[in-house]
Amino acid sequence: MASIRFSENDLRARVARFTDLAGTDGGAPDTVLAGCARVMFNVIGFRPPERNGADDDQVISPIGAKSSGNAPIDVAEGFNLAYIKATPGNGTILHNHDTNETFIPLSGTWRFRCNDEDDLYVDLGPFDVISLPAGLQRRFTNLAAAPGTEESLMIVIVAGDRPKSVIYPEVLQAARTEGAYTPATFA
Repeated sequence: MASIRFSENDLRARVARFTDLAGTDGGAPDTVLAGCARVMFNVIGFRPPERNGADDDQVISPIGAKSSGNAPIDVAEGFNLAYIKATPGNGTILHNHDTNETFIPLSGTWRFRCNDEDDLYVDLGPFDVISLPAGLQRRFTNLAAAPGTEESLMIVIVAGDRPKSVIYPEVLQAARTEGAYTPATFA
């Protein structure tokens, strides 16, 4: 492969400073549910997915509609990166992706659950890594913030140029009516 050269402007266009990131606290259908409050910070990529006629509640960007397409490093190179911040007891509803999704907690303790039955889990702390394949139902919950803090921070890496997060209608309905499949009921 031939090498490329960057100008100073090219290099600076590839820098995102955490202090300059604007987080969003909505844009996904589960963020209005108890136990699903979180702030998402788009850093690299996450261009909005093509829906191909799917319901807006069912197919969304992994970081929600408000953050999708709002990256300071706006590239489509098969790699997307975001930060997620949540207080204990908050996370996501059960969902899956059309690509790999990898998590790296930076602070606090996080629980990752998987399978259609929501029956298997592992707890991770700072700098641990979990990588989940396409199609696996998953969700995460912040269990505890680091001592002296109120919220925890995690890196999320998702493959693809326009990755999709899929929430099955029956899961979303059960979450809305019964609280099922949410951090509030299954931490």
